[in-house]
Amino acid sequence: MGSLVVDKAKYFEQVGYKPHPKQRLYHASQARFKIACCGRRFGKSSMAARDLEPELHVPDRRYWIVGPTYDLGEKEFRYVWQDIIVKLKYGRDKRVKKAYNKRSGEMYIEFPWGTRLEVRSATHPETLVGDGLHGVIMSEAAKHKRETWEQYIRPSLADYRGWASFVTTPEGFNWLYDLWLLGISDDPTFKDFQSWRFPSWENPYVYPDGRADSEIKLIEATTAAEWFLQEFGAEFGSFLGKIYGEFDPTLHIKRHTFNPDWPNYIAFDWGFTNPLAAIEFQVDPWDRVYVWREHYKAFMQLGEHIRYLKGRDQPPGYHLDLAFGDAADPEAAMFVSQQLVGCYALDEAKSNWRQGVDLVKTFLMPRDVYAPDGSLVVDDEYGTPHQEPWMFIDPSCINTIREFNNYRAVDARPEINPREAAKRFDDHALDALRYGLMHRFELGCHAHLSDVYGPSNLADTKTFFHREADSGYFTTKMEF
Repeated sequence: MGSLVVDKAKYFEQVGYKPHPKQRLYHASQARFKIACCGRRFGKSSMAARDLEPELHVPDRRYWIVGPTYDLGEKEFRYVWQDIIVKLKYGRDKRVKKAYNKRSGEMYIEFPWGTRLEVRSATHPETLVGDGLHGVIMSEAAKHKRETWEQYIRPSLADYRGWASFVTTPEGFNWLYDLWLLGISDDPTFKDFQSWRFPSWENPYVYPDGRADSEIKLIEATTAAEWFLQEFGAEFGSFLGKIYGEFDPTLHIKRHTFNPDWPNYIAFDWGFTNPLAAIEFQVDPWDRVYVWREHYKAFMQLGEHIRYLKGRDQPPGYHLDLAFGDAADPEAAMFVSQQLVGCYALDEAKSNWRQGVDLVKTFLMPRDVYAPDGSLVVDDEYGTPHQEPWMFIDPSCINTIREFNNYRAVDARPEINPREAAKRFDDHALDALRYGLMHRFELGCHAHLSDVYGPSNLADTKTFFHREADSGYFTTKMEF
């Protein structure tokens, strides 16, 4: 946020603001871009306003509060007005210019030292073009359009390297979710971003018993689960019919560095008009899965995809052990075997959709962690088991992450087959991953056929393609 001439903690005391512990996390952050997704009654508007207020005492600054409408932008302005104009009695100083008219949209405070705060509405985005800004609060950020931030507000922060505060209740996996992911990434490119998810019950002033508070329990018992998790749990992906409800970006998105000592696989979902998805993953000695690279392109022939995959920059010690594919196109599996690496494409990996989904879910769910000596890893002196999921997705795999977040059954009635009810698009990376895990963990396809058959059994020393006469199963092998 830049250097301040006003001590933030002392200022909070002066206006009688006592932030609760989670609000203090937000105030202590030095990130340039703060994204806080909060449940109702968490105290997000007061938190954002009070974080700004000390800076209003720095000369020659310009700040905006931008709401989707004037009504929504007024919420933070109200706290600033009450603290500065009323409590600190700046309103008595005739040199302080001010207006508070929500109906006309005229809400601003201009100080004698040249600093000005004003509320703007994104209803008419052309009014958001102006001079450079030192900071902006994007009020109810999830309700804004992407272009409001990218085309109008973000360029205005460039001159002064201004900051932005995004405080909101989430509304699904929209543009704000993409921004929020940057704040939980460990990529140094995004070191200016920091993100939080603050459920309502983290506010001890309103809910003194936290998650077990009787009011929270009553709300949960009398409202739809998806609505409760979004509005009070501050969760992005709580919608009816979500197939991979276990996926949690804070748990499953984790940067991965290629390990030459672990096996490396690639799984395909064929496509042309729809994207071809090629998902690369490693498996560690404990059978944990690390999805570390994806290829996701439409309108390319399979040969073009293979040339692209072979031409990519590879990490030190890179190797590719096996491929897995959709049994619906055995010719594609044969081509991959001939041109890239041996490719298994067994029908069971495709036809047992529910089994495949359940398998993916087991990797997403947290499990107890054991040390190499076999002892249980614990979190505290009381012996609480440490748990981690068994699957991690590198943040570079944006399509895989997006599909995990959005894959749902459009008809969630229990009598409907979930595979038939599932959306028939935007699942290419997930299908590829499902084929890969089914082959590797359920069907036992984790070795080259040369490790299973002796050389005399192979029809060709470079490529082996075998079709069981009755089953229609295809298995392939490629030696480099």
